[in-house]
Amino acid sequence: MPKPDPLVQRFATTFGADFLRFLGRRVRNRADARDVAQEAYVRLLRLDRKELIRDPQPYIYRLAANLVHEFELKRRADDARLTRWTQERDGDELPVESTAEAMTLRARIDDALAELTPNCRAVVILHRRDGMTYDEIAQRLHISSSMVKKYLATGLRHCRSQLRDLI
Repeated sequence: MPKPDPLVQRFATTFGADFLRFLGRRVRNRADARDVAQEAYVRLLRLDRKELIRDPQPYIYRLAANLVHEFELKRRADDARLTRWTQERDGDELPVESTAEAMTLRARIDDALAELTPNCRAVVILHRRDGMTYDEIAQRLHISSSMVKKYLATGLRHCRSQLRDLI
């Protein structure tokens, strides 16, 4: 078993809870905050010359802020792709090949959504297609906003994995 890195271990022990709160305020949910924190630790572990870091705390926080920015850019790009895929087009304006591709894509999206639980599917559709907020969805489905976030994360992750070859 590899020996733990003293810098990462000291930072995680001393600032770990504060670090997660810092990230939690910048991303949508705790799971995303933990993912970003883990990536920050991994990148810190990959550094060859850690001894050159004078003050590790601001260094790691800056690294994490950059990761949050990268994470948000990727999330927005993924959301934009999923939105583009789910929008229906008027078949009269498209050539036959595009119409066939759109129908195939629509069928694949429908199949991916059909594999979700009813609540999860409803949350994804209400959020992505209808543009409803977490609170509006929670009120409509009689669930908490945190459950809306969990369902949406699960549903989008599933759709991305099912449609990965198109990304």
